[in-house]
Amino acid sequence: MKKRHLINLFLSGLITTQIVTVSDMVNASVVHITEGKEVLMAQNTNVLTQEQMAEILSSIEQAEKGEDLATLASFLSPYILSTITIESGNTTVITSLKGRKEHEFYLTESFKRVKEREYINSYASTKITEDGQMASVTRIRATNLTTEEGEKYLSVSTDKIHFALIDNQPKIINIESKGWLEQQL
Repeated sequence: MKKRHLINLFLSGLITTQIVTVSDMVNASVVHITEGKEVLMAQNTNVLTQEQMAEILSSIEQAEKGEDLATLASFLSPYILSTITIESGNTTVITSLKGRKEHEFYLTESFKRVKEREYINSYASTKITEDGQMASVTRIRATNLTTEEGEKYLSVSTDKIHFALIDNQPKIINIESKGWLEQQL
């Protein structure tokens, strides 16, 4: 019986400490109700929506077309991790990027190598978690590219872009991109 009593005491202590710290973990405010009693009420936190994700994706695509590095970087979380796989002929190149600075450098170098881009087609689908705190966008895109050297390529890629609310702002935390390049004659 003593052992069960200690377990109950431990569990009630654990539950009590969790309840006490809940107000620090969520946005909460004290509401005064009649009779002078205070009640802790959680405030509605920001959530991701389909409309918001469509706007963000549109902004990202416009920034890509305009080679607007500042706008693209504004969507990256500081600790973003990405893997970019590019296949061309019998060659596969896999690039891993860690952090915002590496992503910015990669984008800058990519913009320098491409003289002209013509977006042929793009399709995206979005899934949002039940709590609205994370979203995953899958984008399939076909593009004609012309390099600074004048070489022409058809590029087809599938991008999985993972977003999370960080400080109530949607930020990209991970990108998994798989692309195929075929040289055009």
